[in-house]
Amino acid sequence: MGNKRISELQIEVNPQISDLIPIASNGTSKRTTLGSVVNAEFPATFSDTTITGSLGISGNINGAPNLVTTSSFNSYTASHSPIAFTRSNNAVLIDSPTPIIVTDMSTSPNLGTYIVNFNSQFTVDDTSSQTAQAKTDLIALYNQLNAMTASGDETNRGVNSTTYGNETLGPGVYIQTAATNITGTLTLNGTSDDLFVFRTAGAFSTSTFAEVILSGGAVSNNVWFVAEGTATTGADSNISGSLLANQAASSTGARAKLQGRVFSVTGAPSIDTSILSAPTGTINSYLSLGSLDLFNIFCGTGAPSNAGASTVQLSVGTNTGAITGFQTATVGGSIVPAGAGTLSIFRVGVYVDGVLIQDSLRSTSKPFEAEHFEFPIVLQTVTTITQGQTIDIRGYSEIGIQTIGPRMSLVLTPIMGGLPE
Repeated sequence: MGNKRISELQIEVNPQISDLIPIASNGTSKRTTLGSVVNAEFPATFSDTTITGSLGISGNINGAPNLVTTSSFNSYTASHSPIAFTRSNNAVLIDSPTPIIVTDMSTSPNLGTYIVNFNSQFTVDDTSSQTAQAKTDLIALYNQLNAMTASGDETNRGVNSTTYGNETLGPGVYIQTAATNITGTLTLNGTSDDLFVFRTAGAFSTSTFAEVILSGGAVSNNVWFVAEGTATTGADSNISGSLLANQAASSTGARAKLQGRVFSVTGAPSIDTSILSAPTGTINSYLSLGSLDLFNIFCGTGAPSNAGASTVQLSVGTNTGAITGFQTATVGGSIVPAGAGTLSIFRVGVYVDGVLIQDSLRSTSKPFEAEHFEFPIVLQTVTTITQGQTIDIRGYSEIGIQTIGPRMSLVLTPIMGGLPE
């Protein structure tokens, strides 16, 4: 082991003095409120993380030369961990809609705060129709929601309570056998991971000026109104959550606001001078949106339409049918007609013990012309690791098939002192 330097060491001057004097490695201290130390020596031996030895000090501190002469120490634990580094020449096929660990891109560093860097490239192996994939994802989403059994506050309300409103409900699955509506204000209280599912064998609707508001950290990505019949919101309503009609149309009324999505498996979604924004939060791990994450409005079979000066933050699409009326709307995403969008879409991110670091996630979207070309992937984030935790890179495919690699590296660089508070 070669020689190592200590850039700075803090020692206690005297048991009666609470201040610490920082001693520089060249033997000259930095001035403090107590004064300065003229000379310092430390004949010490140390490894990467510990130091043993004694420190001799002489000098004058505020005119009192006898305050300090020598300080001994037996162990000093370093305040940082070494760099963690792993690299690989393997190639990893990404063909799963659920995250899979990229081979060899996993490490368990010492506790500490790290800058995480991942560098590699990916190749598009196969592409498929964006709208065909979205229809497949929509059917899968409906099946997931339809398979849920009643739970939560619904067991106390009773299955005959088909009208909701002017009440606060906790997370759960609320199932009705007849037409269901919301009137007044419905408050949904829960955490960011809690699901709120309102499902009916009939139609779903809200009254004029109805509201669905969230509290306690609940997010609109986890609020779903699912109907076998039509799913509609009334004029001037303000709804946090998404509509999903299975065998009929879904729609928003005039001047309605909806923080969510308007989906129909078979049926035509429509909006009227409405404002549709992206839902908040991360969707519960029980559900999977897949490529539907890109859309505010989508149907498997049907013709989406708009009337008036609506605003749609995300994309509008259909797998079968025409899209009309959106020339008068402001659409933040894309208008995706039936059969269009032959793409490869996948996502890759940094995970700690299987939990995604949200700001590390990167999405890539490439057209079919990009097949067999290489494109770079660069991820960077900052995270704090406790002893025994594992950090890894995971990827998943939304559309098509991709390969990451073969050249890749994962580097964790420690931050001295951790993150600022």
